[in-house]
Amino acid sequence: MFRTLVFHEIRPQEELSEQVRPIQVADGYQDALPLPLFNSLSHFKQQIAFLKAENYHTLSLAEVKAFYTEQKPLPEKAILITFDDCYQSMKKYAYPILKEAGFQAVAFVVSGWLFSEASPYNQEKSQTLSFEELAEMTDVFTYANHTAHFHERRGTVESKSMWSTAEAFKKDLLECDQYVAEKDVFAYPFGLYDQKTVTTLADLGFVLSFTTKPGVNTVTTSPLELHRDVIPFSMPLEIFKKTIRNKEFSQ
Repeated sequence: MFRTLVFHEIRPQEELSEQVRPIQVADGYQDALPLPLFNSLSHFKQQIAFLKAENYHTLSLAEVKAFYTEQKPLPEKAILITFDDCYQSMKKYAYPILKEAGFQAVAFVVSGWLFSEASPYNQEKSQTLSFEELAEMTDVFTYANHTAHFHERRGTVESKSMWSTAEAFKKDLLECDQYVAEKDVFAYPFGLYDQKTVTTLADLGFVLSFTTKPGVNTVTTSPLELHRDVIPFSMPLEIFKKTIRNKEFSQ
């Protein structure tokens, strides 16, 4: 069994505020990233230091696939670290910390959001990285599918895969596949999906897909509806430790 952690933005405390921060992405989609999807730099450093000190093994997607397809056991202290959307702070703050710790992680890529050229770090917005910048971080990050242009929502209950046709969704997934190494691994945008979404992924041969439903993943968890724990900036270190150590914890 294992837990999967999901992060979006890692920011210094002085860059965090009570206001939501708008995103800035290449295809022009407009939205705002809520504060719970940010994590403070100081907290992230403490969390990674704890995982390192406790000898946690950061999983690769190959290990997770083998766990479900071949029933290969995982290390007792196994954790999968993931990032969604590939914002600039992932490179500026998260990448060097993970690299120093010798950890590996997975980043879910919205290929239509990535810029063709790198831009200066923008602390006022959640701006995405460029294709070239992702290529510079492959010693830490493995990249998987988060759609090309389907990372859109209506309110908090419906994502684009839910209101579009299966054919349109398939076309979008295949477009993103051109830019990621793990072509059979997916994360649901905003954690929103329905059975039609799951069926489309299965039809295209996806092996793993991640929700934002918290909890531990076991051999009985559907590999196309895997749990992930969102780690917000407000989570105290002691709660983080308790969550990681308690494999039976779920919500």
